[in-house]
Amino acid sequence: MKCEKCNVEMIDGSLYGKPRFIDIDHDIDKFYVSIKTGKKTSVLGLLVDETKKIKLNVKVCPKCGKVEMYVSPTDIKE
Repeated sequence: MKCEKCNVEMIDGSLYGKPRFIDIDHDIDKFYVSIKTGKKTSVLGLLVDETKKIKLNVKVCPKCGKVEMYVSPTDIKE
């Protein structure tokens, strides 16, 4: 993936910090995106949309410092 501004190949990076809400079954030092699966599930007797949590990947431009976050297409399909 190339930086749109610099046309330089971006390098892999990691996004760290403390997410606002922490889920017990996920690493607290990584950020995730929730994607609806199209299925419904029951939580405390209420019917809600089921979601899948997918880790965000990061690419950084070594020239200008631009950061792009993305989700791997293979993670979405799983």
